[in-house]
Amino acid sequence: MTKDKLDMFFREEEHSGELKINRIRLAFLALFLINEMFNFYALGVVGYNQHTRSVRAALAWGIYAALAWGLVNYRGFYARPIKYVSAAADAFFLTLTIVVVEGNNGPLLPLYYILIIFSGLRYSRRAIMASAGFSALGYAVVWYYSFGNPRLTPISPYFAVIYMLIMVMAGVFAGYATGKMRRLVVKFAENLLRRELAETALSRYVSHQVARKILDSPEGASVMGEGRRTKAAVLMSDIRGFTPMSEAMDAGELVKLLNLYFGRMVDVVFRHEGTLDKFVGDAIIVVFNDPLEQPDAEKRAVACAAEMQREIAAFNAKQAAAGGRTLGVGIGVHCGPVIAGNVGSQSRMDYTVMGDTVNFVSRLQGMAPAGAVYVSAAVRNATAADFGYKSLGGMEFKGCSGQAEVFELEQATR
Repeated sequence: MTKDKLDMFFREEEHSGELKINRIRLAFLALFLINEMFNFYALGVVGYNQHTRSVRAALAWGIYAALAWGLVNYRGFYARPIKYVSAAADAFFLTLTIVVVEGNNGPLLPLYYILIIFSGLRYSRRAIMASAGFSALGYAVVWYYSFGNPRLTPISPYFAVIYMLIMVMAGVFAGYATGKMRRLVVKFAENLLRRELAETALSRYVSHQVARKILDSPEGASVMGEGRRTKAAVLMSDIRGFTPMSEAMDAGELVKLLNLYFGRMVDVVFRHEGTLDKFVGDAIIVVFNDPLEQPDAEKRAVACAAEMQREIAAFNAKQAAAGGRTLGVGIGVHCGPVIAGNVGSQSRMDYTVMGDTVNFVSRLQGMAPAGAVYVSAAVRNATAADFGYKSLGGMEFKGCSGQAEVFELEQATR
């Protein structure tokens, strides 16, 4: 998450906190007025003059609360200085109420601490410290007005200073807790961004589901970059007659056709949880059993190849109906040891697999005609219980001593 997005996030949280404070303020004032009316009219424990002053102070505070509610809530307006204005206004009206009701030792004094605590809803350490400062200043005013009033016992300077220091300390502690919370949110956002970026990068090679599995594994995304020797099933497909077709087509049309074709093929690959190695011109290389372990890698590879041929057949039918070009694709599947990992320069690296297995599957798919899936003896032996094959006998392959038996998957396009 960028700095601007984080700033916007905290701005929205500050706005949300101010809305909560507005609701709490209005609820408190409603309860205060109800209690004042009950004490005056029902119990008769409050004198007329004190009652009048209390109601007037509460109504003045209520007018401000209503204006703040309308401005921040209904108008949807919020500017960051509002939180300081609001903190100052609450401290001012609380101080006014305490002074006019002559309650310098009454139950309203703890509300200064509540103002500090509630300011934490603004998710701003500065706003909390401002609230603590305004509260301490308000209590200093209450302390000052307690002198010279024969109906009040003056507050001891010692205790007054202690109370103000406690208010400041409460602001410091609440601000520290809020700061820690903000740092945790920032850290979480950064980790989430790194995960999203890693998942986006991994999604170039695997489906989002597989990408999440990789990131949830103990090794995480680093497993893609580590060079390792492993056993894999490798699938390679190639469009037959692509070179003459590309020379006869408009460049824009050719790219559009390839994108349509590749889009369908990648969807098939990801459905079988294959890892997309790369596109080589019109060819596709897919790996199974890396980076995640897949005990049925050979079965997945053959099933993927069969579905790819069926998807190509459906694609060709749609193209033919629209008067477009059709494609013939040959596919080869082989399994064996490979070296896998990210290869490239410091500025650009890509996942790939290397070794004789990859070389052999490249030559194997080169033998397969359009619509066919050719597999090696190793793949056939691993999947004979799941698929039917036709032996094509031994074939010569460059780099191989002697002949290698090749099998064709039966009914690959059905």
